[in-house]
Amino acid sequence: MDKDIYRREPSREEILEAKREIKGHEHAIRDLEERIALLGVIALARRIPEELLSKIFEYCIDDWTRAPMAVSQVCSAWRRAARAPRVWAHVYADLDSPGALARTRFWLSMARHVPLDITIMSSHLLTTQHCALLDLLVQHATRWRRLTVHTIGLPALNALLARIARVQTPMPFLRQVQFEPDLGELPGTDDVRPLRDAFTPENSPSLTDVVYSSRILLHAPFPLHLRHLDLSFKESPSSNPLSSSILANALEGVPSLRTLALTMPLDYEGPFQHDIDLTRSVSLPELETLALYGPTDMNLFLVHLHTPALRRLHLRSLEDLGYRQSPIGPSLVHFLAAASPPIELLELHDIDLTHDAFAACFAALPTLRELRLHESSISDATLRLLYGPRGLCPRLSKIDLRWCQLLSGRELVELVRSRNDMNAHGGPEAAAVDPVADLVSEVAVLNCCFVGEKDVMQLASLTVCRITMRPANDYCRKLRKP
Repeated sequence: MDKDIYRREPSREEILEAKREIKGHEHAIRDLEERIALLGVIALARRIPEELLSKIFEYCIDDWTRAPMAVSQVCSAWRRAARAPRVWAHVYADLDSPGALARTRFWLSMARHVPLDITIMSSHLLTTQHCALLDLLVQHATRWRRLTVHTIGLPALNALLARIARVQTPMPFLRQVQFEPDLGELPGTDDVRPLRDAFTPENSPSLTDVVYSSRILLHAPFPLHLRHLDLSFKESPSSNPLSSSILANALEGVPSLRTLALTMPLDYEGPFQHDIDLTRSVSLPELETLALYGPTDMNLFLVHLHTPALRRLHLRSLEDLGYRQSPIGPSLVHFLAAASPPIELLELHDIDLTHDAFAACFAALPTLRELRLHESSISDATLRLLYGPRGLCPRLSKIDLRWCQLLSGRELVELVRSRNDMNAHGGPEAAAVDPVADLVSEVAVLNCCFVGEKDVMQLASLTVCRITMRPANDYCRKLRKP
């Protein structure tokens, strides 16, 4: 009897009966859902408007590539919200994954005509599927908004760039390109010739940001029209360390930069090499923000930079070598004196200077408005250089001091008092005729052991005392782009 029921093909009548029964159950479920909705016994997520739910799904896809597929299976309301093209706008293409071509084609069809964030993952191989996937993605390059490429080796990256350069498809929405190639030590593995040809001012006029993270700096010119460049280096092979000459070659081709960040890790295997002629200079006439985070020796590269428009300078040493900071003072003084940039913010993080170096730097910073010192041995005598209406750095109004173990609270109070005392300034009438130093409007002090409660109370009587929540680029956190 069991064989008769389960081991034969169902008849047409049985199939129709099963479909009728399924349809009846679906009607019953629909009726129950409508009754639940009317009674108000409904989950909060089901009450969220469809547009808002779609927006939430958009945020999910940045960290969870399969989010559109997952959320669309929850319920009918989520399925409707997940149909919004923007939910499918982040296309994650793993070139090595089976079925990647069909999956990517489906994703692109669901995204319809909205701008796309493309992420490409690839091994060192270049197969037929890889080429077909790259061709498919390049066909939709007119919709790219952000392109991220993670590769082992460079075959896939070179193939992608070559296709873009050959087709010259307009990419009007493209704003950021991020490369993370895992490069080895083989000769020629760091050569990417078509990089500048792929992204020209004509075919990608909105491209402003390039983020590059690898063990080796590519031997390729960056796009000419860049505004923001973020170079991050991981553990480098000792046979191919980062050097001043490599950096100079890379930066000479991007004269339009507005922000530049160079980051090296603490455990960088090959030491930074300062290997170029002291007379060589790299001119970045439009650069406004410069951040150097790495071994102490990397700051020697400052002497080769000409940045007459620089307004924000962030220097960090990632070493703890008993304050082996002797090269920093001369390099920084030379840098400030050579171009006289109108710096408004100076941050020195785990970088120490002698009294004479501080004095020379302060004298070269007449436009400085904010000073941030972290783990500095700045002394009371050095702080006195800023005293009074005729002190150095006359525009200084914000001071941020953290882990400065030699500084006394008494001197900090006197600094603020000497700047803020209108009698010392000769009154408002005198200041109008003879401009003097600005008032100190903000003082931050963290873990400075000789600044006590009495000093804090006195500072509070001299200026506004408040709790300040800094944004994500607080310099005790990981600073991304300044």
